[in-house]
Amino acid sequence: MTLTTLNSTKQRPTLVARRILLLTALWLAACSNIVEVRSSNYGSRVKYLVLHATSEDFAESLRLLTQPTANPVSSHYLVPDPGDPSYSRSSLRVHRLVPELERAWHAGVSYWAEETGLNDRSIGIEIVNEFKCSGTSDPVNETVPEDISCEFPNYDEAQIALVIELVSDILARYPNINPIDVVGHSDIAILRKSDPGPEFPWQRLYESGIGAWYEEDLKADYEQRFSQRLPDIAMIQEALNRLGYFVEPTGQFDNATRYAMRAMQLHFRPQNYTGEIDAESVAIIWALLEKYRPRELEELLKF
Repeated sequence: MTLTTLNSTKQRPTLVARRILLLTALWLAACSNIVEVRSSNYGSRVKYLVLHATSEDFAESLRLLTQPTANPVSSHYLVPDPGDPSYSRSSLRVHRLVPELERAWHAGVSYWAEETGLNDRSIGIEIVNEFKCSGTSDPVNETVPEDISCEFPNYDEAQIALVIELVSDILARYPNINPIDVVGHSDIAILRKSDPGPEFPWQRLYESGIGAWYEEDLKADYEQRFSQRLPDIAMIQEALNRLGYFVEPTGQFDNATRYAMRAMQLHFRPQNYTGEIDAESVAIIWALLEKYRPRELEELLKF
């Protein structure tokens, strides 16, 4: 894989920082008063991987992600679309914009698995895809998912292959990332975001060893059970929370719960993401919990 750094002016601080670290290391090595004792009490900053779609072409995405703007944003990586006229290279290449151990500004107001502000703990990948969504700025209690209208183009095959190569490389270096914590922007910002959208092939990524997906037979067992009787709303809300989504435990099928269901469906049931509760959607939630968060499922059953 070729990773290209695009903005040489943004590379300079990193080079300076590396030189400082090298000089510091040399100084420490020469200093007889320093004893290095490696502690086992530490962990990786990186706990989540967040996939986005840009909604802009490559050139505009690159500008927004690298240049000062009124609302500055960035990501660690940008993956072009080979069919994009604004992408001039003859071969498809991943573009590295921010070093992985530095904090990119890609997640915004976000929540997953009881953690907020995921910029601090995640690697963000922007994938060029010119989806368009229009909706409303009204409060969530006055809106429903139908108020959001989106058009989602397909992803290019070569582009997805490059995403798989990139993410596989990242996961090899951060094996502590739980498959269920490879998420989309819509998973962590359920009221604001719809990307990477229903055309993004999450199941294909799973089959390539990336991210989470449910077992079909397990889902079928749960679906048969729930087709007779669904759990009550309070338990479904609790299940969504334990999977990772933020849902207020109101006991009512309110608009916020519909948005959480929509986010889950965009990822795991993309052929129908209205946000409505049905046996298949609830079965998927339970199957994912059993596979990836078994302790949470055990606690849920007590609930």
